[in-house]
Amino acid sequence: MKETQTRGREMKKSKPPREETIVGFVVPSEWDSEDNVVSISITTDDDDYVVEMNKLGEELFDFLDEDVEVTGTVREDKDGTKRIRVISYEVLEDAEDEYDDEDFSYDDEDDEEE
Repeated sequence: MKETQTRGREMKKSKPPREETIVGFVVPSEWDSEDNVVSISITTDDDDYVVEMNKLGEELFDFLDEDVEVTGTVREDKDGTKRIRVISYEVLEDAEDEYDDEDFSYDDEDDEEE
């Protein structure tokens, strides 16, 4: 038996990575000594996901402070930190931009009659 080859893997009792789609907000999570953003996370209503740096993950730096829908492989570190390796993403339009301003316009005529 070759126990030495599998011993390291069996001792970890972490959950296996799984593919998920999350919707959240891209935020900086780490800075270098010159205040440059070097790590980003996606903040959802329920959790924060540290973005792992692959080609698509790096592209998300261009969308700081934007809402995104990201599909990727999620894993959880022993300390509970969730990480996502991006497979695909879509930048979402602001909810406010989805509606015509006319739908929410204030009717000034009522004020003028008073």
